[in-house]
Amino acid sequence: MNNNSKKYLYIIVSLILAILVGVCAFNAGKNSGNPKLQEQYDELLKKQEELQQLNRSSIEKMIKEDGPIYVIGHRSPDSDTVCTAIAYARFLNMLGYEAQPRINDKINNETAFILKEAGVEVPEELIDASGLNIFLVDHSEYAQATEGMVDAHIVGVIDHHGVGTVQTGNQVVYEAKPIGATATIVWLDYLNYGLEIDKTTAHLLLGAVLSDTSNLGASTTTEADAAAVKELSVLAGVENVDEFYNKMHAEKISYKGMSNEEILFSDYKEYEAFGTKYGIGLVDSLNEESSKMLAEKMKEALKENFNKKDVDLMYASVGIREDGKKIDYIIPANELSESILKNAFPDYDEYDGTSYIFRSGLGRKTKFVPGLNEYLGAHPHE
Repeated sequence: MNNNSKKYLYIIVSLILAILVGVCAFNAGKNSGNPKLQEQYDELLKKQEELQQLNRSSIEKMIKEDGPIYVIGHRSPDSDTVCTAIAYARFLNMLGYEAQPRINDKINNETAFILKEAGVEVPEELIDASGLNIFLVDHSEYAQATEGMVDAHIVGVIDHHGVGTVQTGNQVVYEAKPIGATATIVWLDYLNYGLEIDKTTAHLLLGAVLSDTSNLGASTTTEADAAAVKELSVLAGVENVDEFYNKMHAEKISYKGMSNEEILFSDYKEYEAFGTKYGIGLVDSLNEESSKMLAEKMKEALKENFNKKDVDLMYASVGIREDGKKIDYIIPANELSESILKNAFPDYDEYDGTSYIFRSGLGRKTKFVPGLNEYLGAHPHE
């Protein structure tokens, strides 16, 4: 952390502590009717409001063209990308912008469950982003974006992944954090800007955080994610968070009514590194038995769909979480994909004829993509 970051963190922490001290002091002294304590308390609240106004002013000069701002996530939308788009469009509307959430593909069963529980309609699809004001959430990769994004007017990005390929020629709102879910960043923005989170929005953000952090069990989970779940569950009126997550997860892993192809691409992302394009589809499973069955299905889906995608490498990753541990079954689409997988990740635990099994996990965001990029950088165009 650099000195400026430390200084900023010190200021924020000091302000929070000052407010807490002031609240305690006020509560301790209000029965005595001490006007001085009341005055100090009011002054602290005023400083908090001033800080919130400063945060709001930081995006006042966001450069947009005529027309609304469309808030949209990545292709093969998951719950974090869809729910965050809806919540952030509301956030922008509350700040005086005309904003609308959009999706670019069919949503999965888990996301449909969350939207139904929150009482929210599925956003409209946006097929072509050319010439439109776009605020990206949960990604910054052209390969994962809606068609026409290279010709869009991108006004902002909120993400929790690595810096992608999206470029802008104008000043842009850019907020990225190493955090469990993009929805947590949006929750923090609501707090920092002093905006109210209604029950519906809380429900959406709660579902998104739980989904992307596997009920706070993922390795990317932070204290901020845990705090978000604690507050959002109260605002959403969800008394039993574990029960809510289990219902979400059951919908996700059922894959009911979905073909093998739809399962493969239900959470699929493409990347490009050092001249090589590759795609990874994530599939969730209940246990090892169902993982092996899904792996066989994904092997067939990869064979049928590899040539339909403009990629050099393609993988399916079937993952389960048992007793707090993550196990991933990685299925390569072709010989080149298999060769690079074995060279980039030689420490796999076993190969069962279909899948390379990693019993300590090979998370797409934390290990798989960074590891592939590192290998491709050291061995370009193999």
